This record gives sequence, C-alpha cells and structure tokens, in this order.
Amino acid sequence: MTEEFIVVTPHDALEFNDVYRNTTGSAGYLACNNIFNRVVLNEWNEINAIPDLATHWECLDGARRWRFHLNQAARWHDGVPVTAHDVVYTHTHAKEMGYTGGRFMRDVEQIVEVNKHTVDYHLSKPNSGFLVLLGNFIFTHILPAHLFEGTDWATNPHNLKPVGSGPFRFAEWIPGDRIVMEAVKDHWGPQPEIDRLILKIVPDREECVRMVARGEAHYFPQDTLTKDRLHLLDGATANIEVMKDPGPGMALLDFNHRDPLWQDLRVRQALAHAVNREEIATLADPGVSQAWPHYLLGSTEWAFNPDAKAPDHDVERAKALLAEAGVADDLAGRTLTLYYLELFDGHRPLAAMIAEQLAAVGITTTVEGLSSPDWAAKVGREHAFDLVIVGGALTPDPEITSPKYASDGDGNFAGHNNPDVDAAYQAARSVTTLAERGAHYRRLQEVWARDTEWVPLLWYGTYFARSADFFGWSDQVAYTVPWWHWGRIRRVAGHPAN
Repeated sequence: MTEEFIVVTPHDALEFNDVYRNTTGSAGYLACNNIFNRVVLNEWNEINAIPDLATHWECLDGARRWRFHLNQAARWHDGVPVTAHDVVYTHTHAKEMGYTGGRFMRDVEQIVEVNKHTVDYHLSKPNSGFLVLLGNFIFTHILPAHLFEGTDWATNPHNLKPVGSGPFRFAEWIPGDRIVMEAVKDHWGPQPEIDRLILKIVPDREECVRMVARGEAHYFPQDTLTKDRLHLLDGATANIEVMKDPGPGMALLDFNHRDPLWQDLRVRQALAHAVNREEIATLADPGVSQAWPHYLLGSTEWAFNPDAKAPDHDVERAKALLAEAGVADDLAGRTLTLYYLELFDGHRPLAAMIAEQLAAVGITTTVEGLSSPDWAAKVGREHAFDLVIVGGALTPDPEITSPKYASDGDGNFAGHNNPDVDAAYQAARSVTTLAERGAHYRRLQEVWARDTEWVPLLWYGTYFARSADFFGWSDQVAYTVPWWHWGRIRRVAGHPAN
C-alpha cells in the first residue's frame, strides 16, 4: 500500500528554484525544502547549526573563513555525485547575478573548492553569525551545477522539473491542482518513510483548514489557520493535534527611507506615536501573540534589550511632530501607499487598523495586499511604496536581520542607511561568545529605538493543526530538519491509514 502524506496549501508554485527568486510560503517553496539540501541547517528554534550536505565545519581565521566538509555519499536524483563544485557554483553565481540565494552572501569575497568534498567561504570581515545566514533560509539550497552551469537561470527547464539531492524527487506539477513528490528509495541520507508527498492547491484558506479537520489532508502551512478560523476545527473528525505558540518574529511598520519624507526623524517618530498598541492587542491571542513595543523578541534572552522600545501612543504629540517637520499640510493633500504581503493573512486586519490610526493624525493611506511577484517588483525592485507592514523571523540569531537593515544588505528594500546600525552589526560579528555578541545586539536595538528605524507592532503567533497519525515533525526531532521538511515523517504504529 502506498503511504501518502498530503499538505494542503492556498498558494500554488511559480517554479522550483528559490535560489533564483524566492516566493516564501508558496507550494514551490514548500516543495524545495524537500527536494533540495542546504550546506547546513538552522531552524528558528535552534541557534546551533545542524549538518545537511556538510557533515562538519570549521570556523577559521577569526571567523573570516568557514570550511565545510561535505557528505561524500550525497547524490543528485539523477545519480551524479554532489561535490564542492556544486556548492561553489550555486552560491557564487547567485551572488554575482544578484539572485535571492546571494542575499546572505554579503560578506563573502570568494568561495573556494579546496578539494572535491571541501569548500571554503572567505569573508571580507569576521562574521561569527555566518552559519545562521547560510542555514536558516531555503534560498541558500544547493543546485546541481551539471544542469545549471552555462545556462540562463531564468529559462532553465529544471526550474520547472527540479533535480535535487533531498529525500523526495519531483514527480509532477499540475498547476492549480497539485505537486507530487516521490520518496528517493536509495537516498544517501535518512530514508523517507512515506512514499508520496502531495501538495494539494486549494486557494480557499478556510477549506484548507476544513480538509485537515475532515482527515482529507494532514497539514497546511503557516498563516492558513488564524485565530478567527479556529472554530473551523470544532467537531473535527480526524485525529489532529492543534498547536498554538508564540512565533519566531514580529509584524512591523517600515518606511521607504529613500523618500526624503521619511528621512526626517520627526516624521518617523510621529507615525510611531500614532500607533495604538491597546487596539492592536485586540487582534492578539493571550499566550500566543501580543502587541509588542520592543525591537527584538523577548524569547531571544541572550540578546534582548528590554529598554529599547518604540514611542508610546500619543496622537497630539504625533500631530505636533508633523507640524514641526513642516509636512502636515503636504500630507493632508496626499495619499500614501501602505502595502502588506498577501501571503501573510494575519497582516490584513493589522494593516487596516494601522491605516485607521494614521488617519487620526491626518495621514491618509490606501491599503493593499500584494502577491509575492508584485511585492518583489513594487517593493523589492522598484521601491514604489511609502509604508509597508512586514513580518519575519528574528530568531534564533539577530544576524539574520542584517540583510534587511544593514545599509549594504542585499535585502534592504526599505533603504536603511544608519552608520550606528552598521557598526553594531559588525561589532557583533567580530566576537564569538553569545555574551559578547548579545551586548552589541542590545546596542543595535537601542539605535533602532533611538532613531525609529522601523516600528514594532505585534509579536505574532503560529497556529497549526496537524495529523496526530504521523510523527517526525520538526519540533519532534529537535529541529534537526526545517519546519517545512517532511523527510522524517512516518505513520505512528497502530494508526492505520483512512
């Protein structure tokens, strides 16, 4: 009997090459977590890196050079051995071309093939947080050089028919319907125990939840189940486990710092004073999510600065600052754009609430949720926005925020350019103990708060319903696999298939 594991998701794939361009949360993103491998892994609950293609590694030259020793048994799905050349080619080309996979290679000067199974990453400056950059995100996975080298990644046919090294091989994609992956029975790593991994595309988020409740699917991705959809699980006929936990990141309000309007500290402070977290708290769920005024999550105790907080809600002070900056009249005759990424459904009510709070101080906005491709174009490339509500992981190491907020960060879509922020990041990279690094990250939060670089809004929660008939989820195997990886999933003994 064929053992199938079904994940239902509202977002179809665009392709299967997140190193080229990333569509976080899409079916392609979920599939890539299972088709490909990274050099090392970092899941958001675990600061220590876990082996993936690399079996072990060394931090050399005061964290200016990192050496990785690759698993010599690793094979691509077409039988070709995985080698150091694949790693060197993938990340060097992504960095040179400005693709998503190069986003976390900012400090990388050169990637060197030491021998067939050993790779050195040479950095321009020490970076003790480099492992978390290399292992925390799917767009650092490794591609087969023998199928990509010398081609245009934009048109390479293997974007649509991927060949990876992970525990599942691509079988078929029927757009708008499903993506099917099959277990690699002779896999070089841990042997998958399910035969077929199916991503079922169902655009209606509520129906995704109902399908798990009825036992027609076993899981769905983040932001499918939200607090207002929990009732859909009432009377569930399937054997499911519901998880409600504080998440790994926050929702925040950011400015287009390239616009002179937002380069005035008083204007940024005015918007921060307009934010009413007592109202935001009505969207929260005690014990799961909460309105949050700080610039890092309290769960990252070794780096958290409790004194670094956003300005308090004060409408009159906000109005006074806008008048003092001389922009009140201009803003009264102008409509600003406020975008959020439609993929993150929880940002929809938050964006509407922030728009109302800004209106109370004389700022009119149009609120729009953007698809991943539109976000990449309008926000990422064209910088055609005024304000955005964004979310993102802040754990397990604040270094993963540097691509967004360091002035030379490849993911710095908002145009942040603060020398004191850059100095704090670099100081934290140059030391090796958590105590030393934490001191510099507390300084980083102090600067963010002092200069109102962005405005923290909500420490969001995560809601999942998953089949209790299966074992091997990331949290059940000590986060040694990514959250969206199902290569360790197996049916629990005594729990027969429906």
